[in-house]
Amino acid sequence: MGLIQKIQVEGAVKLFGRVRALAGASLVVESGEAVAVMGGNGAGKSTLLSLLSLSSKPTRGKLLFNDVPPDEIEQVRGRIGLLAHDAMVYPDLTAKENLHFFAGLLGVSDVERAVQGQVEDQALLDFFDDRPCRVLSRGQLQRVSLARALLAEPDLLLLDEPAAGLDSRAVARIEKAVVDLRERGGMAVVVTHEPEVASRIATRALMLRRGKIVEDGPAPEDVDGWRALYFASQEGPLP
Repeated sequence: MGLIQKIQVEGAVKLFGRVRALAGASLVVESGEAVAVMGGNGAGKSTLLSLLSLSSKPTRGKLLFNDVPPDEIEQVRGRIGLLAHDAMVYPDLTAKENLHFFAGLLGVSDVERAVQGQVEDQALLDFFDDRPCRVLSRGQLQRVSLARALLAEPDLLLLDEPAAGLDSRAVARIEKAVVDLRERGGMAVVVTHEPEVASRIATRALMLRRGKIVEDGPAPEDVDGWRALYFASQEGPLP
């Protein structure tokens, strides 16, 4: 299908029974952008990511990749990398076994090259093939999960609170992955409660409240602007 250059969400509504998680959300994300998504608990942030990752479908509304619905594009899932709260790796397999498995599943043409590149980029060598993922620390598991998300060089990278509980080196690896992706023409959508992280990677700020996008614009000029935006996203009535 080629490079994903534009993603459109048009009037997306997502219902879970009587709960309305998204209430007519619309946005466009284009090549080279990194969108930081902020909002309080229950604002719809993770639901938005689940739609973009194709893990779920909107109850109403449209999702388009390059102006085409995702179910009409072959292999679109393989062009999306997701780093979620769940590591999404097999706990009884080693990092090596997981990465080789997912590389094959994603149809990576040169599996050894792709896996070795991630071993180096995410500093996995010390625990790569000698222990199952279930015994890894939170930081180690996050690095394996990031490597899995990046194996196929995705066009779209989705990150859900990627810096939570991580040390500065681990956070720096995630930030570098987003910057590198943007530089090669990809795009990222990052749910974060970390204004400092957003200030280093995002080109655009989006605020959700009660399932509605209430602000969508260029990134603030400095970290203080991001902090103000974060605090605004946590409280206050709908406009």
